[in-house]
This record gives sequence, structure tokens and C-alpha cells, in this order.
Amino acid sequence: MRTLAPSEKNLLLILCGALFIALNMMGLHAFLQTRAGVQKAIITAKSELASDRSWVEVGSALKPADAWIDIHPMPQMAPDDASAQLLKVERDEAEKSGLKVTEENLLPTQETPYGPTVAVSVKLTGPFEGVVKMLFALQSPTAWRTIEKLSLKSDAQPPNVVADLELHQYFQPINHAGSTPQAATP
Repeated sequence: MRTLAPSEKNLLLILCGALFIALNMMGLHAFLQTRAGVQKAIITAKSELASDRSWVEVGSALKPADAWIDIHPMPQMAPDDASAQLLKVERDEAEKSGLKVTEENLLPTQETPYGPTVAVSVKLTGPFEGVVKMLFALQSPTAWRTIEKLSLKSDAQPPNVVADLELHQYFQPINHAGSTPQAATP
């Protein structure tokens, strides 16, 4: 084998240096891509962990509400009974508060995320303080009733007002066998 000339040696060194630099750049590029992928995986894992922690915290925060619901369960009744009871309560409270019912409309049963509801749309006239008394009497958390809509207008005879409200009653339907539906336990 013949010896290389000095220019050939320089050319070989430059070629080997360029090859070395190219291989290092490819390795550095692969390392940076892998590092970015690992960082994304860490960020995803941290966000999933934070989300899981928040669900655990929500579950812990809801324990008192769950205990309250166990102590004050939703009333169990048929839809017709729930409507009749809602009308009776609404009429009784209006009478106690000195209000006159001018219009009543039963609304159809609705399914909500919290359970089925029956509702009544009512138009009342009478003193403002009577409307306030009635609202406080109707919205009892333990009775599972809510006022969904309320509008007040001045009446032609002050201090009377015209109140238009929609009252909802949540209930748990009774199944045909006479018992309540049971939640599935894991």
C-alpha cells in the first residue's frame, strides 16, 4: 500500500471530521426528540395525576352532601301523586300567605340529571310580603322543591304585586312492584 500524500491525509482528516460531526448531530437530534417525547409524557402524566387528585378531592368534599342526602332522601311517589302534592302545597302556602291564585298550569313530568320532576306554573296576586313568605316556605331543601322561574310585577293596587313562578318538585318514582329502584352496587 502506498503512503498518502499530505494533501490526501488532510482530505481524509477533513472527511473523518465531517463524518464525526454528522454522526454527532444525528445523535444529538435523536436525543432531543426523545427528550421532548419524555417531557410530553411527563406533562401528560402530571396532568392526569392532577385530574385524578381533583376527583378525589371532589369526592371528599361531597361526602357531607352524600350524608345529607342519606338523611333527607328524595320523596318516593308516583308522578300523579307528586303533582297532586305539589298543587296542594302551593295552594296551602298561597292561602297562608294571603295570596290569590289567578292561574295554575300543571307542566309535564321532566327528566333532569338529578331525577324526575313535576312542575306547576302559577300566577299569584297579593302583597309583596306574602310572596316572600310563600317563597321561603316553598323552597325547602328537605322537601326537594325549587323555584325555577320567578317574575314580579307591580299590581294596579300597590303594595300588591303579580308573581309568576314555576315550582318544581323532585321525586323518586315508585316502580310497579311497590318498592323503589335500587342503585347498582359495585
